Amino acid sequence: MGMRAVCLAAVIGLAVPAAIRAQSAEPLLYRVFLADGTGLASFGEWARVDDRLVFSMPLGSGAGPSELHLVSLPVQRIDMARTERYAEAIRASHYATSRGEADFAQLSGDVAQALNQVAAIKDPDARLLTAERARKALAEWPGAHYEYRSAEVREIVGVLDEVISGLRAPGGKERFDLALSTTTSEAAPETLLAAPDDTEVVQQLMAAATVVDSPAEKVSLLQSVVAFIDRAVGLLPEAFAKTIRATALGEIAEEQRVDTQYAKLRATTLAEAVKYAGVADVRALERLRKRVQEQDTRLGGRRPQDMAGVIATLDSQLDAAHRLRLAHDQWQLRIDADRAYQRAVSPFVGTLVDLTSSLDEIRSLAGPPPFELRPVAQRLLRASRRLALVEPPSELAPVHAVFRSAFSLAENAVQLRLDAAQAADIELAKQAAAAASGAMMLLTRARADLETALQPPAVPRPPQ
Repeated sequence: MGMRAVCLAAVIGLAVPAAIRAQSAEPLLYRVFLADGTGLASFGEWARVDDRLVFSMPLGSGAGPSELHLVSLPVQRIDMARTERYAEAIRASHYATSRGEADFAQLSGDVAQALNQVAAIKDPDARLLTAERARKALAEWPGAHYEYRSAEVREIVGVLDEVISGLRAPGGKERFDLALSTTTSEAAPETLLAAPDDTEVVQQLMAAATVVDSPAEKVSLLQSVVAFIDRAVGLLPEAFAKTIRATALGEIAEEQRVDTQYAKLRATTLAEAVKYAGVADVRALERLRKRVQEQDTRLGGRRPQDMAGVIATLDSQLDAAHRLRLAHDQWQLRIDADRAYQRAVSPFVGTLVDLTSSLDEIRSLAGPPPFELRPVAQRLLRASRRLALVEPPSELAPVHAVFRSAFSLAENAVQLRLDAAQAADIELAKQAAAAASGAMMLLTRARADLETALQPPAVPRPPQ
């Protein structure tokens, strides 16, 4: 058995320098296969991002990295199984022309060394274990190396199986590990295609333009076709170039026409939506939504992403109209009570408004004369007490509280100014100024809030 192992090691050694198929020095292009079987050249590997496949198409035969067009296609338009098989074939081809022979030589040397050891090992069990390990490493290698030279590996594994069987026989070990007896199988590889010529490049770009779902990307592809034809004068069949150029220009014009129609539809729709939402016309918005969908259907539904945004905006405006309608109904229920409150507090608020000139003098530390302060204080006290007797509607309670705070600060300002005058105390005068400023600010705020509450609600304007 030792001599058989030595002979097998020699066979493996002879297999190392075996020639491989001649490969082109030029980099091979990947392919993305559409569902209809059309293959699109991809410069470098494609990338799958969620439900899209992104790759770069060459803009001419022999195009380099600076002459590419980035394309993004929906996965459902692609034969992913074939596209992945072709990518695996390309990787295997690159591996064969770069590291394959060196890696196989390393494997062969390791296995040959192990088999030479078999002949020198005296312990039958250790000899068998060494042979089985060599066999396992050999059998598993092609699967991890793009099936490189798998046919040769399969032949060597077959011979090695005989060696292992011979090593088992003297000891009566008839069981054979199924994991070890499994031989490699070589699946039929995807046939590699030649790099496309200029005519095929144009055809592939046109094919890609038919399956992209972005109008802008479609126009960009078509413009690339036209630009390439214009540059490649004399390199393409004249009739072919003329037909494709006219087709591409026609499709570009059609896309621009459709863009114009959808832009007009979008602009008019959004303008009407804002108008109807502003008056809470729910029915008009519902009719507008239906009309827009009908117009989109008549246009062929050719801008789904744009229309999805328009419909989303309409739904948002419809929701705003629903809310505005409810707010308006609520306002109608409470407006009589709110106006009654306004009439009730108007005389007292008017008193404070009349006294703002005196408060302004206190705020600016300019007066008023001391003999005017006591009458002002008395007027404020009477008005404040009467204001306190008014019962506001619940929704106006915050406004009422601000009015009362304004009166309280005004009374404090007058009293502090009087105390400052009696003591000639500038700090008291500054405190009075601060109180007067606060009273005037709260009065302005409360009056504005009351006026707002009396106005019917309006839909908030969408951000520009």
